[in-house]
Amino acid sequence: MKYEDKMKKLEIQDALKYTESIINTVHNPLIILYEDLRVALANQSFYQAFKVKPGETEGQLIYNLGNRQWDIPKLRELLEDILPKTTSFDNFEVEHDFLDIGKRIMLLNACRIYLESNRTKLIILTIEDITERRKIEELREKIKELEERLKKKP
Repeated sequence: MKYEDKMKKLEIQDALKYTESIINTVHNPLIILYEDLRVALANQSFYQAFKVKPGETEGQLIYNLGNRQWDIPKLRELLEDILPKTTSFDNFEVEHDFLDIGKRIMLLNACRIYLESNRTKLIILTIEDITERRKIEELREKIKELEERLKKKP
């Protein structure tokens, strides 16, 4: 192998390590998909939040993750209908009941990117779990309603 080829290979390995380090510092679950919707990479937050492992995630079709728990109609709509017509979407709300972690309300953000160097199309998908926030909002509404009722009573 020529010196230039060795240097290029090292640069690619360094870039990959750098990218993986950045991805793993993101607090919200993040998953990177290939154009065919197979998982290229996910961060530690994703694995922890959804109780899955890299070996059973990477290379899999997103809909097949967690015994097909990710086969969510709204997610399909986003990835197959909306995203191909635009480069990104923000704060798309999806509600789903997962087997291991229960009902979750999530905000999804995604963008498509194209890597010129190897002509690869990727989708970056971030997930914000707003389940607890919604529960708090519902409790605040109930408290407000109760306060209004108490004000009306003589």
